[in-house]
Amino acid sequence: MSDSHSVLLIEDNPGDARLIEVMLAEDPETPFRLNCVDRLARGLEFLASEKPGLVLLDLSLPDSHGLDTFARVYAHSPTVPIIVLTGNDDQTVALTAVKTGAQDYLIKGKLDRELLVRAMHYSIERKRYQEQLEHQANYDALTGLPNRNLLLDRLKQAVFAQRQVRSIALVFIDLDHFKFINDSLGHNAGDKLLQHMAERLSSVVREGDTVSRLGGDEFILILNDQHNEDVIFRAMQRIINKLSEPVSIDGHELYVTCSAGISLHPQDGPDIETLLKNADAAMYRAKERGRNNFQFYTSEMNRLVNERLALESSLRRALERREFLLHYQPKINLKTGAIVGVEALVRWQHPEWGLMYPDRFIPLAEETGLIVPIGEWVLRTACEQNRAWQDAGLRPVTVSVNLSARQFRQEALFKSVARILSETGLRPRHLEMELTESMVMHNAEAAIAILQGLKELGVQLSVDDFGTGYSSLSYLKSLPIGILKIDRSFVRDISARGGRDGGVLAQAIISLGHSLKLKIVAEGVEDDAQLKFLKAYRCDEAQGYYFSKPVPPEECARLLAREKRSRKSR
Repeated sequence: MSDSHSVLLIEDNPGDARLIEVMLAEDPETPFRLNCVDRLARGLEFLASEKPGLVLLDLSLPDSHGLDTFARVYAHSPTVPIIVLTGNDDQTVALTAVKTGAQDYLIKGKLDRELLVRAMHYSIERKRYQEQLEHQANYDALTGLPNRNLLLDRLKQAVFAQRQVRSIALVFIDLDHFKFINDSLGHNAGDKLLQHMAERLSSVVREGDTVSRLGGDEFILILNDQHNEDVIFRAMQRIINKLSEPVSIDGHELYVTCSAGISLHPQDGPDIETLLKNADAAMYRAKERGRNNFQFYTSEMNRLVNERLALESSLRRALERREFLLHYQPKINLKTGAIVGVEALVRWQHPEWGLMYPDRFIPLAEETGLIVPIGEWVLRTACEQNRAWQDAGLRPVTVSVNLSARQFRQEALFKSVARILSETGLRPRHLEMELTESMVMHNAEAAIAILQGLKELGVQLSVDDFGTGYSSLSYLKSLPIGILKIDRSFVRDISARGGRDGGVLAQAIISLGHSLKLKIVAEGVEDDAQLKFLKAYRCDEAQGYYFSKPVPPEECARLLAREKRSRKSR
């Protein structure tokens, strides 16, 4: 029947269990289906796999006794109504169980069918009514979001229940010009808009974060584990952008923006009242600055965010404005001393901030996806430059280009590389593509397939920063690569530590690479001691400030030309 209830009886006395079973079987119309277990452990297993409508619980079991029995069942399934079964001498314990969450208790020696069935019906309805009251007390009736009461409770937990202090962002959101919509389209349209906004907010936060409605058009978010301004910035951009998407209400297409204020725990307040007050103040600052934006409570955070906004805005226009350029760092054959290759390194010549190095803008480019068009520009420009040097009569060298993780995961990578080589006229063997160890090992099997395609094209392949990641040697053997680059930190150790321990990891990587028939290139060579060490252990190639810093293409051409003249004069 549609309104029947599954009932779990946890009772180890076969006679008592049989008596309850018979009582419920007397009337075939009784809407209860009984399941019996004789141990608490088995009862908890049943509760984990099924969700009964009621539990009949004997407090004295072979594997648990007294209030602890009730406490464990209640902690496991707090939404399932529980009737405690007890003897004449345990009524005090049973009453305590009722005070702490049980719906009722029954004395087994005084049990009859009518009393049992009535108590079961009553307990189920009472639990349902309690849940309705709790929901009304903790959730907003219009949107179904947590209300102020539950928000404050969760905020207290987030702030005070931490074993270690973690940063929490409290976000106060107010819809811009909501009163105008309410007044012009009516309260019914306003309510529908609030419901849409509630759904959108819930869709863009992570599991474990809280979206609540404070009242009117005010929403508050609790964003946990916000460990730096970049993470909060991206989260707030998603939220602002999502809320500003057009929404159709009663045939009207509305464009609704919001203003948001953010306070951070612990730096913006040690308690929830201060955090709420400061987030509210930051929200009003956002209103004052023209709406449709977010502001942090502290000026320092706002400065960082504004800098980042300006940087991202400039980065999006940098390609079309031709603000990027490449510098090239020579790679030296350690046996002959000849320049055998160059690594292409991107720079950004910003019109206001001057020459910017990759560590300033590449992480942002990775995050925004701009790294893909920038990476393709770097690849094309490096190939064009190498071909131009050859056309000018300079000896052919290999140009190395760093691949980003996003580029590497793109399905069109192979076609893009093949097209650029064809259009620039550069032979594939004069192009080397560098991948980081972590990129390759993120999905080694997929990486092998991508690398195999590039190798068949004729491109040289190297693993950069080797030794800093988590390579499996079995996968390293399987990778279709020809070159390992020793990370500069291991080269630095050669002269920094000196003695017997200096360069031990560099030595190990050289030995490992040679055993796998790989060419070894050392990065970051800066002094004579490092160079002598690398030569002694038969490292193949090296690059670093000891030989040359990264230089513009015309200066690199002069280095190549000078070497060509010196080789002719020998």
